[in-house]
Amino acid sequence: MALALAPAHRLARINYAPRALAFAYTFLVLEALMLERGSSGWMLALGALQFLVYPHLAYLHARLMPGSKRAELINLAFDAFTLGAWTAQAQFALWWSAGLLSAISLNSAANGGLRYLGLAWALFAAGAALWGAVSGFYFSPDTGPLVTGLCVAGLIVYVSWIGTIMRVQNRALIRTRGALHSSETQFRFIAEHAGDLVAVLDPRGRIRYTSASHLEHFEAALVAPGQDWVKLVHPDDRERARNFLQYLVMSRQMERMSLRLVPMDGPSRVVDCEGNPAADDSDGMGMIILVMRDITTRVRTEMDLRLAAHAFDRVSDGVLISDGSGRIEYVNGAYCAMTGYEPRDLVGRTTDDVRSGLKGDELYHEIWRSVQRTGAWRGRFMEQRRDGKFFAASVVVSAVRDKEGASTHYVWVITDPAAPERVARSA
Repeated sequence: MALALAPAHRLARINYAPRALAFAYTFLVLEALMLERGSSGWMLALGALQFLVYPHLAYLHARLMPGSKRAELINLAFDAFTLGAWTAQAQFALWWSAGLLSAISLNSAANGGLRYLGLAWALFAAGAALWGAVSGFYFSPDTGPLVTGLCVAGLIVYVSWIGTIMRVQNRALIRTRGALHSSETQFRFIAEHAGDLVAVLDPRGRIRYTSASHLEHFEAALVAPGQDWVKLVHPDDRERARNFLQYLVMSRQMERMSLRLVPMDGPSRVVDCEGNPAADDSDGMGMIILVMRDITTRVRTEMDLRLAAHAFDRVSDGVLISDGSGRIEYVNGAYCAMTGYEPRDLVGRTTDDVRSGLKGDELYHEIWRSVQRTGAWRGRFMEQRRDGKFFAASVVVSAVRDKEGASTHYVWVITDPAAPERVARSA
């Protein structure tokens, strides 16, 4: 079975090609230096291993290690140490030493800053000292025209290449920052002009940003950056809220739940809270974005309807309740007895589906126009039973509206005027 390799960190991918090509060119210079000064075959073989094989092993190391970025920084440290050893082996040839030390300094400063630059110099010196301690210290700075020319040309090309890579990276960074700034501006504009509550938290649940809509419900001090977001939650729901945030940090998946928030004035508000975790560049948890929609009115309406539904179970008239889109949520026992349907036959379907007697009838459209205009309709139409037979029903349709005037539910009260007569005849 083939070994599955994880993608290398961006730093390792950027360094792979420059390291492989620069080391291959360095091997060419090493051969010229050996021809000029004379050297053993085993030293040439060791050079081939260092400059031709090692760059690919270093990249493989960055892909195999769990921490790819850390593995590449270790590779850079190993580069410094081994190239210091090769500097001593070359008897500190001036252009050879200058080229290797310049490359090490440029790589370390660009990838790790001043701290890694100092470490690279220390490792370079340690490598040179160790090789000198083993084989002896010799100092021969002069090189022939071929080696000098190759070193100067290689140094110029390498510095130019790294400079070009840095320019490309900087331009990409500038574009990314511009895009992020634009996205942040758009995000803030949407958040400031949306009715929903939008909050950005750090992984500990501390507030980084809250939309302006928070100030309509909470004191400014409570929603300031650095405050604990859970303080906005009702005390009875705070434990659930903390568990919710911990789950988002651990799972890194979108999740939602209902919570009660405590505004500075008035009763608590019920919100549908959607949490979206976001990772930073190091693949760690960067922030949590919460979008909270006030559903207090809907929850209270549903509670009222549930209470009303219990009351409707005791009336003799048929009752059908649908949501604002016409999807049936409840039918009482009298309606089921009247039509022969079971609740499971109706709940989840729309009133359009079960109003078979009105399909294609102008009366159906008149009912909805009247309900939307005045909030109710009263009249008679043909209601269909489950067995396909029809009966003339007296019907009252009423809209249940929220505080903004939007219809959240519709209540159908259906009476069969002939039912008492049928009962009397059957008696």
